[in-house]
Amino acid sequence: MLQRLSTRLVRTLCQRLYLGGIAGIAQTAALQPGHLPYSLLSMVQHRDVLPYLVALKSFHARLPARRVVVVCDPSITAEDRVLLARHVPHIVLREAAEFVDPHIPRGGTWERLYAISEYARDDYVVQLDADTLTLGALPEVQAAIVQARGFVIGESVGQTLETLPEVAQRARAWLAPPINSVHIQAVVEAMVDELGLPPQTRYVRGCSGFTGFPPDAAMRARLLAFSAQMRERHGPRWADWGTEQITSNYLVANAQGTQVLPFPRYGTPDAITPDAAFMHFIGYLRFVNRRYERLSRREIARLPR
Repeated sequence: MLQRLSTRLVRTLCQRLYLGGIAGIAQTAALQPGHLPYSLLSMVQHRDVLPYLVALKSFHARLPARRVVVVCDPSITAEDRVLLARHVPHIVLREAAEFVDPHIPRGGTWERLYAISEYARDDYVVQLDADTLTLGALPEVQAAIVQARGFVIGESVGQTLETLPEVAQRARAWLAPPINSVHIQAVVEAMVDELGLPPQTRYVRGCSGFTGFPPDAAMRARLLAFSAQMRERHGPRWADWGTEQITSNYLVANAQGTQVLPFPRYGTPDAITPDAAFMHFIGYLRFVNRRYERLSRREIARLPR
């Protein structure tokens, strides 16, 4: 119990220090439309507006996008919209309610993926989470954008796209003792080779928080078909948190020329190295120490005023 209390106190302290530490983002210069041919899309809620600006500006400083799109969570306020427009005068603000369909779940960032499928009809789309931070040059990402190839952030060194039998074999081990996982991602992946998908179909255990989708007019149709098939197989569980990431992984793995970004240069803070270029500070790792705050402050200091 004391250990849990100590952990909770550390998280609370680190979060407060982080929020104070990134206040300087409000004094940085507004962005201008960039020269690179892609749309930078994020779904943002009220509590993440300032972290989003840090994520956006640290990324845009390396790969300036010609279009910035935010899918606004219902918690976004009028004041948030003013702040976003002040820092990104050309920003496109869309409502989450615009991106719903009876064939997909609601919530769990599904609206974000559905929005991506709209913009990807005729544009390259990079999905950027608000809890990410760009630390250096991103040559692999720039090459993917310019060459219209997909990319995804992975979770291990040397990771590649997998065949469906490979995916299922790995996931079935998680369902068995001693792990006995019941997480929807493990359940779905364990059965993915039973869906009758074409043998050339690929999958990747990536993270939808940082993903690149090349232009593809058929992406939305594939998204809806995959979701309908999964709902038929898994019933109400297809609305669980994590199903959007499964679908994103499936879609990007079968996009043109997709590669998994080299880990840990593109990774999570538990595996950070001196040459780290991009970090995703996923929830349980975000405030275990002051790294997120200190790196964010460093990147803010590099931005123009």
